[in-house]
Amino acid sequence: MSHVDLNCRPVLASHVRLKIDPVSGDPILLFPEGVLILNSTAHDILVLCDGKVSGHEILTALSAQFEVDEPTLRSDVVECLADLLQRNLIIFKS
Repeated sequence: MSHVDLNCRPVLASHVRLKIDPVSGDPILLFPEGVLILNSTAHDILVLCDGKVSGHEILTALSAQFEVDEPTLRSDVVECLADLLQRNLIIFKS
């Protein structure tokens, strides 16, 4: 699995678009090779992946939004970002 540095700022790769499926209403990632249907956690993380905020800031925002302590949420955020990075759907800016 790819290493995730929460000090970096994740952003969607240039060939990826975050959308809502018009038929199902599910959040999806569109990319040239296909479509990835997102769960609510992945969607909430990706909404914040704008290249301006760090992984730590995403973790802090989600922790406040869902009233969950950061250590509990950290593994979910890191795992999601690592999976998306490994699939080349996001990139990290330093």
